[in-house]
Amino acid sequence: MKQWIPITLAVLFATGAVAGCSSGTTASPEAGKAAADQSTTDDLKDKLELNIMAISYEGGGWPTSNPMIDYLNKKFNVDLKFQWVSQDNYKEKMNVLAASGDFPDSFLLMKDDFLKWRDKGVFLDVKPFLSKYPNLAKQLGGEEQLQFMSPKGKYYSFPYYQIETQTSFGIRKDWLDKLGLKMPTTVDEFYDVTKAFAKQDPDGNGKNDTYGFSVSLAPNKTDFKHIDPIKAAFGLVNIWGLKDGKLISWHTQNKELKDFAAFMNKAYTEGVMDKDFAINKVKDPQDKYEAGKVGIDDVVPNVLYQTIVPNVKKIDPKAETVQLLPPKGPTGLQGTSTNSITQRIVINSKIDPKKQERLLKLFDYLVSDEGNILTKNGIEGVHYKKDGDKYTKLDAFDKDRPILISAWYLRRFDLNTQIRLWDDKKTADDVNQWFKNSEPFKWTNVAAGLESPTDVKSGATIDQKFMTALIKVIMGEQPIDSLDQAVEQWKKDGGDKIAQEYNEAYQKSQQ
Repeated sequence: MKQWIPITLAVLFATGAVAGCSSGTTASPEAGKAAADQSTTDDLKDKLELNIMAISYEGGGWPTSNPMIDYLNKKFNVDLKFQWVSQDNYKEKMNVLAASGDFPDSFLLMKDDFLKWRDKGVFLDVKPFLSKYPNLAKQLGGEEQLQFMSPKGKYYSFPYYQIETQTSFGIRKDWLDKLGLKMPTTVDEFYDVTKAFAKQDPDGNGKNDTYGFSVSLAPNKTDFKHIDPIKAAFGLVNIWGLKDGKLISWHTQNKELKDFAAFMNKAYTEGVMDKDFAINKVKDPQDKYEAGKVGIDDVVPNVLYQTIVPNVKKIDPKAETVQLLPPKGPTGLQGTSTNSITQRIVINSKIDPKKQERLLKLFDYLVSDEGNILTKNGIEGVHYKKDGDKYTKLDAFDKDRPILISAWYLRRFDLNTQIRLWDDKKTADDVNQWFKNSEPFKWTNVAAGLESPTDVKSGATIDQKFMTALIKVIMGEQPIDSLDQAVEQWKKDGGDKIAQEYNEAYQKSQQ
């Protein structure tokens, strides 16, 4: 069991713990205006090295040499150095940087780390600069998103855009057809179908080597991934939800937790769910779906058509994936994976003002009309060619993957953010239809933009402890009723305090 038991991370960031943050206070408005005025001196004559750190997913990041880097280096007279850090290791990497104070020039942050460091003087307030950068002001969700999670009057970050209902279940329709099964509409039918996928040899290879569905843990081991519609069906809230006008955490929903755990335990015990769920990395369920070993997966429609379907067809040319709407729970509840735009892109407040200015110029270009075309499609003549109104993808697109900045770092708010110039209309329509089909089943985290100092400080630790207890129940090592004790322990360890702080923040936000 040592492989999956969460490791408690020490809170590395205390007041004054970050080297280079001399005061722990933010710059005054006057200082910000002075910096903005000074920024006009950057005429691109000086070549600057810019270090950017982002999360990497499938396939990792760019190597040192890439046509996109070369193009942007020349256009902005910079030497771009990207650090691509795996999503499974990103949290740990950020803690190491916090301990050393050696932050990159610009980097991506999750909500808890952004809030932890927001008031430590680490991030540049970009608001005084935006009058010079109309694309940043216009294309990133406007004032509401730029202000989000920052003190009033400050813009300490740019949002990383995510489509709210970005993922939903995809199912192997060819497996359904082969086994004579109907599309499941309830969690009971979902279970029956996934059990058939696991036990009735849907791929026809004569081996018992398939699962109905797979699950993984989130990178910080505080939640599950790829199973949100089932959690929602049993009435669990998306981390935080509303009940009788008050915020409640899913960690305190005893009955719903037991119902969900009983479902998962049955699936685990009967071999319906991937046995490696507790040690899977985030992308493992998708890899197993692509390999033809899993019949249902939580997928991003763009990725489905561009990557998953081609890979599945290499294994089985007759494979067909269709959307599966969230199954109804015992009381008719439905919900799908729903993102909150809490990942933030920040600029280091301690670097040379010329570097700050160059980053702002670069970012403003990336979300401009021209930059948007570049970061979604690559370089004309290198990654695609244009012949009149017709666009054709070139082989270098798949090799160079020019879309990584847009996909993993900075992009404008655009529902078609992953639709390419050469994509046929049917593909674009199919992708948008998946999003539209999921729209009615939003499962929102009500506390997404709220702050709890206790959650920032120790929330991950007590959530990891809770997940350890829940996983033991799912794997049959502890009885279902032991979750009552896990709930009480979560409250005692700080959950009650976190709930109090979130409720106070929520009430304040409603005034």
